[in-house]
Amino acid sequence: MRELTDIRNEINAIDDEIIALLARRFALLPDVVAYKRAHGLPAVIPERVAEVLKRNIATAAARGLDSDLVHAVYQLIIDHYCEAESQKL
Repeated sequence: MRELTDIRNEINAIDDEIIALLARRFALLPDVVAYKRAHGLPAVIPERVAEVLKRNIATAAARGLDSDLVHAVYQLIIDHYCEAESQKL
C-alpha cells in the first residue's frame, strides 16, 4: 500500500499540470480577441460553447469520468473565458 504522502504528492503534481494547461489555454485569449475583433464576432458564440461542452463531455465519458463533473468544470472555464473576452472586445 502506498503512503498517503506519496499519493498527495502525485495529486499535487497533477494539479500543477492542470494549472499549466489552463494557463496555456488562457494565453490564447489575446489571439481569439484579435480575431473576433477583426471579424466582428461576439465574445460568446453559443454554437461554439455547445461544441466545446459536447466534445469534452464525450472525451471524459470515454475515459470513465463523470460527465456532470466535466460539464461543470468546462462551463466554469467557458464562462470565465467569455467574460474575459467580453471585457477586451
